[in-house]
Amino acid sequence: MVDSLWFVLVLVLLAVVSVALVLVLVLRREEQCEGRETRTEYLQPNYGQAGGFRVSAAPSNEIILPYRYWLIEGQVSEIDYDIVPGRRMSLRTARQGQMLYPAGFFDLAFEDVQSYTIDGITVTHRQNPGRITSVSWARDGYEYLLYSLQPEMNMIAGLAVEFVTNTRAEAMA
Repeated sequence: MVDSLWFVLVLVLLAVVSVALVLVLVLRREEQCEGRETRTEYLQPNYGQAGGFRVSAAPSNEIILPYRYWLIEGQVSEIDYDIVPGRRMSLRTARQGQMLYPAGFFDLAFEDVQSYTIDGITVTHRQNPGRITSVSWARDGYEYLLYSLQPEMNMIAGLAVEFVTNTRAEAMA
């Protein structure tokens, strides 16, 4: 009888500790991404206190739906997007010279690299069909990287004009 009581107590204690651990993991705001990046989630793309800047304008409509805002290593903004129907991509913003690229971004050579202009801004389009695709540009002291790890064909190229012309970052005091 005493042995079975101890067994039940141990099971209850394990259950309580497990629930507490799950809550800590779910509620914590900083998380390690692939062992490399420290990310802090924000409710909006205003990183004034930690990063010294905010993303003052970025696309958002019925097709381009932002759903998460991050500050990576205290210096790079990332906005994660759902692209209707059922695709994902991210927009990174950093002060000139501080851009951090996603893990594995340059591990494989891109099959296609092109430069062109959009609204007077030079854009670099990197692509591996069916795999990672990106568009990067710089404006007013900030660098931008729009990328998708599994894009729909021509998705990034099709959205490049929208993002290049409508994305802005600004310093915060």
